[in-house]
Amino acid sequence: MPTASEAIKAFADKQTAYNDRHDAAVTDLEGDVAALNAEIKRLQETQGQITPEDQAILDGIQSRAESVATKLEALASLTPPPPPPPA
Repeated sequence: MPTASEAIKAFADKQTAYNDRHDAAVTDLEGDVAALNAEIKRLQETQGQITPEDQAILDGIQSRAESVATKLEALASLTPPPPPPPA
């Protein structure tokens, strides 16, 4: 049976790995949002009628935005709920 300090170290190691997963997921999402914003800016600078290329960009933005939402939901599901307050 592990000692208390061994158990705490094992827990801390697992928690660090868990936190690293969250950090990587958030960084990935930040990149996704930055890319979406760049595409939106590109479209805003377009003059005249919407072109097939513009429509393709709009479709891509919508698809990527859905992907970002899915990733956020997956990230939220990794986070355990807060513990109940002490009675």
